[in-house]
Amino acid sequence: MAKLKQLTLLIIFAVLFIGCEKDFDKFSRPEWLAGKVYTQIKGIPELETFTKCLELTGYDTIIDVSGSYTLFAPSNEAFQKYFQENTKYNSVEDIPIPELTKIVKYHIVQNPWSKVQLRSLDVYGWIDTLALTNNEPKGFKRETLLLNKDIKVGVEETNRMNEEFKIVDTLSTNWDRRIITDSRKFAPIFYKEYFDIYDLNSSDYEFYFGRPFEGVNEIYYANAKIVGDEIFAKNGFIYNIDRVVEPLKNGYEILSSNENSESYTDFLDLINIFPRFVYNNDATLDQAGADLGLQVDSLFDLSYPDLLFSVHNERTRQPAGTFGLPPEVTIRYHYGLMAPTNEALNEFVTEYLEGPQQWGRFENAPRRLKRIIANTYMSVNPIYRTDFENGFYNGELDFITVDQANIVDKKYGSSSSFFGLNKAIIPRAFSSVTGPIYRRLGYSYVMNAIEQSGLTSALKRQGQNYSLYVENDNELRKDSSLLYYPVNDIFGVFQISPGGTYQSFQANVTELRTLILNQVGVEQPNGIAKKEFIKNMAGNYIIIDNETGIVSGTAVSSDGYNGSALVDIIPRQISTDADNGVTYDVEDWFSYTATDMYARISSSYPAFHQLMITAGLALPQEYRYSFVSQNEFYTVFVPSQEAIDNFDHSGMTTEELRNALLLHFVQGKMIFTDGNVPSGYFETARIDEKSTSFSTVFTQLYIDTDYDIINVPAKDGSNYLTINEGSTNNIIIARSIGTGQPVFPVLSTNAVIHRVDRVLLVEELDTK
Repeated sequence: MAKLKQLTLLIIFAVLFIGCEKDFDKFSRPEWLAGKVYTQIKGIPELETFTKCLELTGYDTIIDVSGSYTLFAPSNEAFQKYFQENTKYNSVEDIPIPELTKIVKYHIVQNPWSKVQLRSLDVYGWIDTLALTNNEPKGFKRETLLLNKDIKVGVEETNRMNEEFKIVDTLSTNWDRRIITDSRKFAPIFYKEYFDIYDLNSSDYEFYFGRPFEGVNEIYYANAKIVGDEIFAKNGFIYNIDRVVEPLKNGYEILSSNENSESYTDFLDLINIFPRFVYNNDATLDQAGADLGLQVDSLFDLSYPDLLFSVHNERTRQPAGTFGLPPEVTIRYHYGLMAPTNEALNEFVTEYLEGPQQWGRFENAPRRLKRIIANTYMSVNPIYRTDFENGFYNGELDFITVDQANIVDKKYGSSSSFFGLNKAIIPRAFSSVTGPIYRRLGYSYVMNAIEQSGLTSALKRQGQNYSLYVENDNELRKDSSLLYYPVNDIFGVFQISPGGTYQSFQANVTELRTLILNQVGVEQPNGIAKKEFIKNMAGNYIIIDNETGIVSGTAVSSDGYNGSALVDIIPRQISTDADNGVTYDVEDWFSYTATDMYARISSSYPAFHQLMITAGLALPQEYRYSFVSQNEFYTVFVPSQEAIDNFDHSGMTTEELRNALLLHFVQGKMIFTDGNVPSGYFETARIDEKSTSFSTVFTQLYIDTDYDIINVPAKDGSNYLTINEGSTNNIIIARSIGTGQPVFPVLSTNAVIHRVDRVLLVEELDTK
């Protein structure tokens, strides 16, 4: 029985085998199935010329062996147009193989990309229209097969202590370094969605590529338009394009090229002041022969940490302050690069750096100034024609516009857009109140302090009217109130005590900010009142005595850091052309004091303070008044001893006394006798009778302000109270908001006290 079963199975198998033999070829590759990309393109007559390019360079075998690719293949007509524009060649056979190989590689993109996929990518992968953070196709670039060779650059050491170098011509030095090319080149792919995302239009494309962007469904590979549908291959896709795309250059290649209409070598020399070389051990040992002990070049990674980006690199980084993105973001981000011509840069240097009382020679200018100039011509985003008119932020966070009449070159690079200018862009740091400090000799300590503390952006804001008071280097050396050590980039002060003893302190970034901000008034004095009180950027006040010309903080100034000798500061204007204020030279820093409201009133106005205790408004155990907020501004009218003596409150309830006293505290505004606050009704701390259990209404008191005087009118229109400018008024109150023992104390002014000769009575005053 077992043998019979085995025989039956053998017969069935034989029958099945014989029956299938005729159809066995159906498991072979059908004739309709596309071959690999070279095999497929070889059968397309209109791409015959590019097919020849693949064969001449050997890429016919490469792309048909392994890997997956997308070929952007120029048509035969595209090559005819190319030869018409490049008359030194008549055919692809005339093009040197190294050059032809670059062209071929730049037309081959790694991995297969359908038309839908070309317009559906971002740094996270395929977009999802329903996703909140990955719903727009911002990934508009693709990596080609073109990898530039490593380059050698000449190197000179400029600062051994800080390991600073500059790149020079290899013929001018015997020291060079071989730089690793960071990536293969990327090519941009343009489609309507990309323009929509960034509010661009077809003219932005035409500006760089010299042809209009046509149709909502078209796709352009750099300057070439895709013609027809994708052509499927076994290991990728093929696209027919109507132009030969010459490999796009990176910023370094553009600036150093002799194909521009102008020369930008001086600007490239400026950029080359800021390289950082990092030895790459893995890449060095990975070179051929290194494992056999043969001598090979040391390889270095090149970056420009002081600049917005590296003009040498193909890869781009996410902008500062952007978080949560993957490490590789080049397909989304593209930089913007501008450059002044040599003539334009020289004109700028002559006017802004080499004039009288300036740096004399460009080489003498500090490194920080050169960094500002270089970053002025960089942008974290590509710069399109639309941006010329609407404005954009550059690498110094200056908001600028560009006159197209000044553009002499334009190119869309592989990692940045580019245009050349025949007129220099003036950095805001040079045209604002920081200009006299940055451009002139003798203010390098303050300039470096402003840069180190990160205050440049604040001080160069447009539409402001600052008054900036700075001490020059010579005075700072004398009084030691701010010293700068450029070798290690730190700041310090010396406190010189009587008897010649001194103590040194190092100032950190926060303390430098405090020092500088206390020297910056947010407006200019108008010179009308006897004394003006100008708020500064630190939240305190600068006091201007228009009769004597003396300017101070809220305390009398001293000579040197915490010096014992008191001085009067009379500023000297040093700027005439700043567009957002005036810069003054002073011989000492302003001083500030911190006496809070409770301490001042309790010590200087004991009678009024006692009434506050009686009314239950004072908390002696906590050294504060119960209703006073540390986050509010106040103007306090404190009755004199005589006024308190004449104030009969014996018949008042505690609630009535409390309300009477609260009328003396104006909240939300500091009112001085300089007339800078307009007259009007001001909210007091008194709870008005209109209040309900659901809402609190505060009584408003009418105050008439004028120069050197404050009047409080009575209900009948007569004058109830007059406050004249004088030593008993405009008493500024501040509190310390810092911790520890800072070199420059952090204070916040929040109140001003005026002594008055009458108690304010709500029934007699103009209130609402």
